[in-house]
Amino acid sequence: MSNDDRTQFMPTPGGRGADPFRPDAGRPQPAPAPLSMPAAPVLTGKAQGLNPLESAAGPLLALLTRLRNTIAHPAPASLRAQLLAYLRQFEERAEAAGVVRNDVLLARYALCTALDEAVLSTPWGGTSDWGKQSLLITVHNEAWGGEKVFQLLEHCLQSPRERLYLLELLYLCMCLGFEGRYRVMNDGRSQLEALRERTSAVIRSARGDYERELSPHWRGVTVARDRLAQFMPPWIAVAIGAALLLALLFGLRMKLASDAEPVFKNIHFLGEIPVQTIDRPVVQPKVIERPRLAGFLADEIRAGRIAVEDAVDRSVVTIRGDELFASGSASIKDDFEPLMLRIADAVRKVKGQVLVTGHSDNRPIATLRFPSNWALSEARAQSVLQILSAKTGQPERFSAEGRSDTEPLASNATTEGRARNRRVEITVLAEGVE
Repeated sequence: MSNDDRTQFMPTPGGRGADPFRPDAGRPQPAPAPLSMPAAPVLTGKAQGLNPLESAAGPLLALLTRLRNTIAHPAPASLRAQLLAYLRQFEERAEAAGVVRNDVLLARYALCTALDEAVLSTPWGGTSDWGKQSLLITVHNEAWGGEKVFQLLEHCLQSPRERLYLLELLYLCMCLGFEGRYRVMNDGRSQLEALRERTSAVIRSARGDYERELSPHWRGVTVARDRLAQFMPPWIAVAIGAALLLALLFGLRMKLASDAEPVFKNIHFLGEIPVQTIDRPVVQPKVIERPRLAGFLADEIRAGRIAVEDAVDRSVVTIRGDELFASGSASIKDDFEPLMLRIADAVRKVKGQVLVTGHSDNRPIATLRFPSNWALSEARAQSVLQILSAKTGQPERFSAEGRSDTEPLASNATTEGRARNRRVEITVLAEGVE
């Protein structure tokens, strides 16, 4: 390794460099803040790793470990700004190392999701405004990525040799504590552990066999023993050996990512993995409690603000998108707040999982915030989900999807038909129905 590749620490006369965990260090303080965390310098220079993507993410991965173990932080806003700066540095370093732009964007999405989860799992993160101004919302305009990260991982596992760098980074995030959707699932920890083991096996297969010896040239050439080696303290030798063993461990666990979609926006297209069906004996179906929302929302139906369809196994509430959102926007209009409260109250009174789906017409949209109708419909569904899950106090019941123009109610050839197709549907499924 050349001197240019070494991490450089620049002296700062009279003080230290800024630490993202102590943004006000060096300034006079009335009293020391009682933080239960170690201090760490800002990482500079080139990070070292087993692939270019993981190397570029090194500073963020180091902070991910520290964030999860903190019990207090004096300035979350400053920390957020520092992490956003590190994310920009990550992009620059990864692209400079030759990583394709699509892989960089997918890796950035996963890092934002993992860092947000680490912050929000701390006592101070849950009481701050981080949930409203998370890294994922700021960078990717999405509120929660715990589902999509694992969808991306599944696609990577199907063809690991093409996206090994990305797969290795996702695996490392799991090893550092990222749980995503498994955090709220029954038996989620055991399922996540099984997924980690599966990913580890795929990585070993993609990487091929590894060097069994710690160094391929450990025998070397016999030379006269350096007198300095006679005085080396034993703890130095132990530390060097531990570092080599740790590097070998990471080498065994790092994997390549599979071919994801060629452009980052295609993450919205990730579909379900086909499941092979088998014939089973017919059993007597159990009686299920059917969700019924029309009775609870009769006044709103008569006023023409919503439409409700009560089917055998589900109840669907439809809201016209033109009334709920401004054109090209995913922010719910203020005057619809009382209606959303009424819908949340009705949903709380029935049982079953709730799926919020956003729909659009076939007119293309291409803005900086919403590059496609898939992005717009997903963002609108997420906006409705955030309000309903907060008002019901049952976030585990809710999920959201954007479906663009794939499920029209009317022809897109007319203005009236396109207006009907721009909508948000809130579907309450009967218990036992998926």
